[in-house]
Amino acid sequence: MRRKNIRKLVCCVVTAAALILGSAETVFASSGGEQTAAAQQASKNITPDEELQTISAQAYILTEMQTGKVLYEKDADKSIFSSHFNKLMTLLLLSEKIKNGSISVGDSFTATERANACNDPQIWLDKGEKITVDELIKSITVGNANDAAVTIAENISGNEDSFVESMNKRSRALGMDHTVFKDPTGVNKANTTTPRDLSKLCAKLSRYEFLTPYLKTWLVKVRNAKAELVNSNRLVRNLPGITGMKACSSAENGSCGCVTVQSAGMKLCAVVVGCADSDKRDQDIKKLFKCGARSFQLYRPEIPGEMLENIPVTGGEKLECELEAENTPLVVIKRGTASQLEVRMSREQLIKAPVEKGQKYAEYTLCYEKDPVCTVDIVSKESIEVMNWWCGVKKLLYNLIKL
Repeated sequence: MRRKNIRKLVCCVVTAAALILGSAETVFASSGGEQTAAAQQASKNITPDEELQTISAQAYILTEMQTGKVLYEKDADKSIFSSHFNKLMTLLLLSEKIKNGSISVGDSFTATERANACNDPQIWLDKGEKITVDELIKSITVGNANDAAVTIAENISGNEDSFVESMNKRSRALGMDHTVFKDPTGVNKANTTTPRDLSKLCAKLSRYEFLTPYLKTWLVKVRNAKAELVNSNRLVRNLPGITGMKACSSAENGSCGCVTVQSAGMKLCAVVVGCADSDKRDQDIKKLFKCGARSFQLYRPEIPGEMLENIPVTGGEKLECELEAENTPLVVIKRGTASQLEVRMSREQLIKAPVEKGQKYAEYTLCYEKDPVCTVDIVSKESIEVMNWWCGVKKLLYNLIKL
């Protein structure tokens, strides 16, 4: 218990220091830290390409999460020690259980001796202690608590090994082809991932909107205020449109961050690794978001009415086939280029029965500078069988009655 009391004292000191530094930053910003009008104008005149050249991260990627479009990248497949980013997958597996109703945030999990033995960072769970899922989420989103991650893993899967199997199975399903999880905490140095894989994980996790308040929390107390946690992702305090994720540092990777925002109508995810310190990390993330918002926009194509007009059918139970757009996808285009998109259309003039529902009969493509931006398939709304003799008689009678 004496060891835990010492750890609690250290945590309190760290928390106080973080708060003091945060206040100092605020004071600086309000007393001489402002850019001059000339400096602000000079910053606006820097092109996105020039801005990207000033990013110090060893590797990075910026994606639009709704479309999966990569906007900018540098060494995005660089293999890194995943460290606390493992907890994002731990959080995803927990969130999926919450969504399907098998677990509630009000449920209580029990900490084991294994959880109690975890190294820092932790919330000092005692063996046999019960703690709510709500507090466990706070503990891994804000505090990166290892004992909280282990408690989640053991209560969901029975043991850590089974949970790790689920982590790796889920990562493969998400296309995280260069990620290997060894534990739910990120302690094992054999845990590996890449910036590209992390962006896929963040995109999936961002769909669970109930997590946003947790991921945006700066300071929180858990276990009846026995543990006070400060978010290492300092951008949650002041970055407009931020929806969360995680920051961490290690000797192997330097300072790293995965941050998601809603900006300029897009949902963006920036992943940076290998920054010299947390200040450089935050600056690089802001630069990526700034470049993305200035350079790109979302666009949904409108299908012309003539593309959806019925197509005549020969030899079928019906004389015409109704059409519909198979999808009208959101796409990312260069900002301000919507009016410059070139339209290419192709369409069958006559089709022969039988017709299968969903069969493609037309295509609508948008291009920019001759490169395809998106293609929309126009398909049949229903199936149409070949006309038999009885159907022919009914059609003949119908036509006679009309006369």
